[in-house]
Amino acid sequence: MKIALAQINSTVGDFEGNISKMVSFVEKARNKKAELLVFPVSALAGNPLYDLPHRPEFTEACREALNKFLPYASGIGVLLGLGLSLPTFGKDGKKALLIENGQIIAHTGQLGLLEFGEKKIGVLLDDEIKANAAADEVPDIYINLVPYPYCFKGLKNRIRFLSEMTVDLGVPLVSVNQVGGNGELIFDGSSMAFDQDGSLIHLGKTFEEDMLIFDTGIINGPLAVPEENISWLYQALILGFRDYFHKTGFKKTLLGLSGGLDSALAACIAVDALGKENVLGVYMPSRYSSDHSKKDAAQLAENLGIEYRELPIEDIFASYIKLLNGTEDTKGDLAEENIQARIRGNLLMFISNREGYMLVNTSNKSEFAVGYTTMYGDMCGSLAPIADVPKTMVYKLCRYINREGERIPVNIITKPPSAELRPGQVDQDSLPDYEVLDAIIHMYVEKKMSADQIVQEGYPRDLVIRILNTIDRMEYKRRQAPPPLKITSHTLGFDGKLPLVQRFSRR
Repeated sequence: MKIALAQINSTVGDFEGNISKMVSFVEKARNKKAELLVFPVSALAGNPLYDLPHRPEFTEACREALNKFLPYASGIGVLLGLGLSLPTFGKDGKKALLIENGQIIAHTGQLGLLEFGEKKIGVLLDDEIKANAAADEVPDIYINLVPYPYCFKGLKNRIRFLSEMTVDLGVPLVSVNQVGGNGELIFDGSSMAFDQDGSLIHLGKTFEEDMLIFDTGIINGPLAVPEENISWLYQALILGFRDYFHKTGFKKTLLGLSGGLDSALAACIAVDALGKENVLGVYMPSRYSSDHSKKDAAQLAENLGIEYRELPIEDIFASYIKLLNGTEDTKGDLAEENIQARIRGNLLMFISNREGYMLVNTSNKSEFAVGYTTMYGDMCGSLAPIADVPKTMVYKLCRYINREGERIPVNIITKPPSAELRPGQVDQDSLPDYEVLDAIIHMYVEKKMSADQIVQEGYPRDLVIRILNTIDRMEYKRRQAPPPLKITSHTLGFDGKLPLVQRFSRR
């Protein structure tokens, strides 16, 4: 049997657009003489749906869209994953439909056996299902419809996991994945096929739509597992950024340029996702801003070819000081530092409202984790494209961006990072070295290690306790932060929430 895997970039709720794409894949598959075309669970309604399946009007729209698509599914069999979009199909809410000649000829729940042509097909919709739970009969092939979001350095683990599953099942397996950005989640595609021995024999394109053809009668030699490098992460961020804008209808983006590393990376992502003509960078100096930051911000904008504006905040800041302190003298406390960030946030939001730019946030994961951000200031924005990217990874991405020339001024990369909210300030006045901080965040947030386990890795106990307690206490800030683009196994504020009110504290 010749099976086509449709690696499709769908948009949640865009039934007309999704159907149009699906019909084009039906035509491509027929032209390739495929007998069965497989769509991922996201194809018709999009994914993730969150609470939409609980809205009767949404599920009714899904049903109408399905009926509209059915007549196009002729001359070829179509296996369509529905996910949770039509909960009335099956008790568990997870299901797939087998369509032939415009008719639904079978449907299945979490795992079931379908017959098509002369083949028995096992359908997988849940990673937790084990081989011996499939059916009384062993199918000729398994088709996996589980969607896998992108995770940096995660493809090798996904291939290993599916290879081991194939060996357990004892028959060939194909896995179709969606592609594209949908809010916080980015799907990389990379659909794949394995022979019954668990060897990878087909691998779809990464970060773009594709149709993979697998012929059960022709087993090719095993493929080498690709080595994922920093370029994959950058492509993922561009895809997530671009789709966030395109799928929400925005065309232009705005961000504050500080002359620092994080805003430089965010600006490069924006340019490569939307084009330089759709990006505005705004530099907002205060009395504490250094000459090199002004020069670096302007040079970055020139290198990228984006529109650049300078809006000094000194007069506004001075008026705040006089009003709140009753004198022109500063006290040099945190309140005065934060008011500068909030002035800048207000200016950026004004431009966003008046001129129709979507403001993006430029904070990284290291800052988000420990709350080294200002609410209603540098936390403003509709999207936080690098909020799941640790600071140490920000440096690597910036060096990658400069691989063929200096897009980001070298001084931005080499100078000590600073918020420049008081004289001579640098990040390490308040934070540990980023190499240490990011390692501890990774072990705690992503690997779920305890304080004792992290200390056993060679880190000072007092430092570990302070960082872990700070991460827990900063939950209230993360609840008010823009959505991040997820690129690690665990994104703060998205994959799991901590209590807003708690008294647990490590000692």
